[in-house]
Amino acid sequence: MANWLQTTGEEVPQRATWPASLQRVFAYGLLAIVIWFLILAWWSSDIAHHFSLTFDYSFYAQAWWLIAHGHLDPFSTVGSEPYWHNAFETVVWPLAPLWYLWPHPVTLLWAQDAATAGCFAVIFSWMCELVAVGLARGRLKVWSVALPACGVLLLLVSPWPVWIDSFDFHPEALDLFVALLAAHAFWKGKYRRGWILTALALITGSLGATYVAGIGISALLAGRRWRRLGVVLLVAGLVWLVLLSHIGADHASAVYEDLTHGTRASKFSTGGLLHAVLEHPSRPFRAIWSVRTDVYADVASGGVIGFFSPWAFGVSLLVLLEGSLTGQALFIQPYVQNSLPVILLMPLGTVMICVALASSRRRWKQVLSAVLAALAVANVAGWALEWTHGTQQHWLKVSTKSAQVLQRTLARIPNNDEVIVSQGVAGPFALRDWVYLISGGPQASFPVHGRAVWFVVTPYVGVETEAGTSQEAQIGQLVSHYHAQVVSDSWGVFVLKWRPRRGQRELTFSNHFMVPLWSLTSPVIFTRPPGPARTWHLTSATPGQLNIDDYWTVQGGAYSAAVRLASTGPVRVQLLDDSTGKVLQQETVPSTGGAIETRGFKGHFVSHTTQTVSSGSSVFQVDPVEPPQGDILQLRVVNLGTTRVSVYALGVRLDRASR
Repeated sequence: MANWLQTTGEEVPQRATWPASLQRVFAYGLLAIVIWFLILAWWSSDIAHHFSLTFDYSFYAQAWWLIAHGHLDPFSTVGSEPYWHNAFETVVWPLAPLWYLWPHPVTLLWAQDAATAGCFAVIFSWMCELVAVGLARGRLKVWSVALPACGVLLLLVSPWPVWIDSFDFHPEALDLFVALLAAHAFWKGKYRRGWILTALALITGSLGATYVAGIGISALLAGRRWRRLGVVLLVAGLVWLVLLSHIGADHASAVYEDLTHGTRASKFSTGGLLHAVLEHPSRPFRAIWSVRTDVYADVASGGVIGFFSPWAFGVSLLVLLEGSLTGQALFIQPYVQNSLPVILLMPLGTVMICVALASSRRRWKQVLSAVLAALAVANVAGWALEWTHGTQQHWLKVSTKSAQVLQRTLARIPNNDEVIVSQGVAGPFALRDWVYLISGGPQASFPVHGRAVWFVVTPYVGVETEAGTSQEAQIGQLVSHYHAQVVSDSWGVFVLKWRPRRGQRELTFSNHFMVPLWSLTSPVIFTRPPGPARTWHLTSATPGQLNIDDYWTVQGGAYSAAVRLASTGPVRVQLLDDSTGKVLQQETVPSTGGAIETRGFKGHFVSHTTQTVSSGSSVFQVDPVEPPQGDILQLRVVNLGTTRVSVYALGVRLDRASR
């Protein structure tokens, strides 16, 4: 290594020479981190056991499974492209051997938890070494050992690391662990170790390149001894990002569609993004301003002042820019994986600034250091009180009974069969060659592989991005048009097995929006009769309402409604806006003479309901992603007398939204 790139770094005293008080803080801090990791690992096991693993986990888990089974260039059926196109995230390859140690979905989560705890350990060690250096040089007083103690509290008490690790699996924690080791090595002047770790960070792909460039910015700002090193790191990170873009490994940059819309940028890439920003320079400012609440939330829990510490500034700046330039809360909220570097570096930066103030000979700065540290701890306690209690409710969306049905289903499906599954529970089903997530609306299409295709549909179980009634309509098409076998339909989990015709390579759903009534009613109301599922229906010969659990969330506008039924007398059909209690439409359907007929209705209504989710209170707020908007409509079928009425299917569809 050229001498001009060597750094003297900080000379950290041997740990054995540290004051006993600092050694105790260090030992107890590491013990607390280990305990935190064990609790997090238990929580991850609970998440995996409850099938609360969604799209993102499926994407990485399928690649992990394929690599472990010899597919070294895995194709993601979840992402519909070769896996490496997603930011060249190589960390899954070295994780592949873990499959043979513990071949279960939780293994990836444990690896993520261990990496997060490793980041904690590196940052906490760095905090203690800062104080050790100051004490050895006589710049700090003994009370300063409380500063790293405050720092470890900022790490452990913050709710966001737990929330981030609760959201599926992502490589950020592992990539950041390597980058932090590199930055720490450069700070100490261990340049050989630092360059080896830098090379490993770059190999991890676009994330690692971003972190390396951020470390370069920090080194430039940290002082003269690291300045030349900072230039090289910054250039290396940026060049690697451009190179990955050139070979097509940055398809994830499609999240910047708002910036590139209407520009001459030819594609979603690093170069195309820069071109779009130069063409419309006002767009980045609008995007950042639109997510300002989440940007503040990212830096707040670890102490806002930490952002201005040189060694925390570089990576945090680039990460915040990458997330906020999307203009979407989904990519910048403090509980998404993108924000992990900011969440963890803020405590480091806060302690660094407090140590710098405590090193001053001026007493007011020493007092300010203690006050800022105390305020930072009080602040993170406020964030914890506001958000920790909602962790289970937010991330465990699958009941124990539903999870048991899913576990039995997973054990029943052969590994070489194709699975098409709702995204809210998809994770554990992704450990196979062929898995697809239900998406694309009622008219979705899926490739067909193998002799059997299993559908695992959970319209209202888990975190679903596809409308529940859309999935139920697909269930209806599977049983009526494709003659799929209903294997299970309990606790909100519908399992169907379909055998395609010889040579069939695609399954396509139509825009048919009718939902089979048996999929809407509880087992108490409806008992599965003998015969094929396409003939199942609900029958009543007494006055009153037949169906009770049919709900559609619909925005205002023109709509169509339909009922498929058979009756021996008049039947009343009502469309009720359950959000307002108003009857939108009411029709009396004459007798069908016992024949099965479909009756349709059209109308128009104005939506009055706005759905919201919790965003916190006072200064402890985030800007959440709002749920789908609209009123909740119910389509009722009422037997007016003692006639016999059988209902097979019904549905509501928005034909044109109001403007």
